[in-house]
Amino acid sequence: MRSQTKKCVACIRKSCTDLKYCTYHYDAFINLKQKYESWVYAYGHISWQEYMNKLLMMSEVGIWVKDIIAIETKNLN
Repeated sequence: MRSQTKKCVACIRKSCTDLKYCTYHYDAFINLKQKYESWVYAYGHISWQEYMNKLLMMSEVGIWVKDIIAIETKNLN
């Protein structure tokens, strides 16, 4: 029996083994999580949702990160 190839939930690429994201979106997700700690330190306190909302408004944020934010925001609601 052949295993079915999984697709990234953010795009049409193959997802990484046992993950919901492709390599590019997975890297963006990891970076998003790692940078959150820096934002918490800088702001004193900022919720995950506030952090993602602020990033969405920044022109410097890349499309892969914005894709992840859109998916993760849906998961919170």
